Amino acid sequence: MMSLKIFFSLSILISCLISSEQLYENLSSNQIERLNYLSDNIRCPKCSYGNISSSNAPISKDLKNEIALLIEQGFTNEEIFQKMQDRYGSYILLNSIEDEKMPIYLIPLIALIISIFAVTTYTIKKSK
Repeated sequence: MMSLKIFFSLSILISCLISSEQLYENLSSNQIERLNYLSDNIRCPKCSYGNISSSNAPISKDLKNEIALLIEQGFTNEEIFQKMQDRYGSYILLNSIEDEKMPIYLIPLIALIISIFAVTTYTIKKSK
């Protein structure tokens, strides 16, 4: 019984080692690090707020493969970001300048402050 467990454990281990392959085997470890950095900072066009490294959408996989090809061809990170931005717009970049604009939840707060100021000013003028 114990030898049967060992046999199956070894066969599973060997099959995992045999069937596993590196997805981007033509990239060096430095290029794979760049690929991970780029795919962490590029938004999935199909998903709401996820990046392409965390998405299982087919377009994310295609984009990641395209980025790997661009890295292999010698493009810099900035050139790859620019290429993606030209194709999909600035929405695709997670750390774009548009993301640094005022958050939308501040608009009601500003409107509240302005309305309080207006009501206070009107009340003070009316009481005089």
